[in-house]
Amino acid sequence: MLLSVTEGEDKPLKYPTIFNSADVAILTKMDLAEVAEFDEEMANRNIQAVRPGMKVFEVSAKTGEGMDEYLEFLRCTPL
Repeated sequence: MLLSVTEGEDKPLKYPTIFNSADVAILTKMDLAEVAEFDEEMANRNIQAVRPGMKVFEVSAKTGEGMDEYLEFLRCTPL
């Protein structure tokens, strides 16, 4: 499940079915988090409230933040 920081921390609460059917959550555009006043802790709490134990990746394609961990996950996850 992709969640852009520009969509807000409450997306998991608005669309719980989507999060419940996904295996992982990917918080995208983390380079904009500060400008968008995105609360990472609140987003993670909301994700865990809807889907406890869900793996969450925080990534930025612009800066490369979190991409190595996410790509390693993809390489190691069986299809």
